[in-house]
Amino acid sequence: MKALLDYLLDGEVDAKNIYDALGVSSSTYYRRIKEDGYPDAEELRLVADRFALSYPDLQVRFGLMSHQEVASYFENANVALATVETRRVRPLKLSEMKPRQDAPPL
Repeated sequence: MKALLDYLLDGEVDAKNIYDALGVSSSTYYRRIKEDGYPDAEELRLVADRFALSYPDLQVRFGLMSHQEVASYFENANVALATVETRRVRPLKLSEMKPRQDAPPL
């Protein structure tokens, strides 16, 4: 995983950053990387979240999912993919915000 992260993030990633992302001690990390099932899906999710990487891409790269399985998921799951336009929505200014009518009083 470290070599892939070095490649994807275009630089040297410290092992400490990886085991911090996994929420484990250094000894647990070094023991875990020697095991056959490393990395598992949860470890990939944690690393993807920490380093702002694509979780499905990491799953494909480590053989936990195929490109076809990812494509099939999106075709059958009725999920909407964010487009460039939807990601560029400006957050509301405080003066533009209104209280929710369904919220209980404080």
